Amino acid sequence: MIKAVFFDIDGTLASFKTHEISSESIRTLTELRRLGIRLYIATGRHFLCIDNLGNFPFDGYICMNGAVIYNDGKIIFRKPLDRADSQTVALVARDRHIPCAVFSENSIGMNFIDDGSREVLRMVRMPDPPIVPFPECADEPVYQYTIFADRRQEEEYLRPALKNSTVSRWFPAFMDVNPGNLSKAVAVERVISACGIRREEVMAFGDGGNDVEMIEYAGIGIAMGNAAEDVRARADYVTSTVDEEGVTAAVRHFGLIR
Repeated sequence: MIKAVFFDIDGTLASFKTHEISSESIRTLTELRRLGIRLYIATGRHFLCIDNLGNFPFDGYICMNGAVIYNDGKIIFRKPLDRADSQTVALVARDRHIPCAVFSENSIGMNFIDDGSREVLRMVRMPDPPIVPFPECADEPVYQYTIFADRRQEEEYLRPALKNSTVSRWFPAFMDVNPGNLSKAVAVERVISACGIRREEVMAFGDGGNDVEMIEYAGIGIAMGNAAEDVRARADYVTSTVDEEGVTAAVRHFGLIR
């Protein structure tokens, strides 16, 4: 019996075309909640950037790929980046002139915004963050960087220098840098342990590379039809796309709702 469902946002609950959750998805979530199923967001977004879910009352939020976790309105876990790794990312962004967003617990900033990074910000319906100085931004605890480095830059400048961090991509244009040994799967485990829910009682939806471990961890892991092939290959079930109401189709397929 499924007792908790975890959802990625972009490409899963929110369409890249409309940038919003659909009314059909809201109806599905409302019915799941009526049945007593706990509903969670699991996203790479900062909590301050979650503005496209129609004010639906989720039971909790896994933010920044698990760096900060909210359950029933309270923070139950937080872990900033290793300070040396944080300074490394900020220096690479400055010295290599790479656009980079920095996320502390209560604020967001960027070193600069170019056409490519602005296009991505528009894609996820995020307003331009304030410009902040790099590497001084690393003087306070940082929970995530989103750096618009390509694969070559990632392999040449970042991966060899980051000793205690996790790197993931859910879109080709950028990568998220988070504290080491964290993932959406690890965060899901923390949440369900706090709620007395077993892994077998969990369903999870996602479409990006940062969703793979969560999809594999869940009792039922579901990939959206718009997910990359490697994500779909790791799922228990592949539903239709976000624009074809894939979330609703999947919960009906598994008999959670009619």
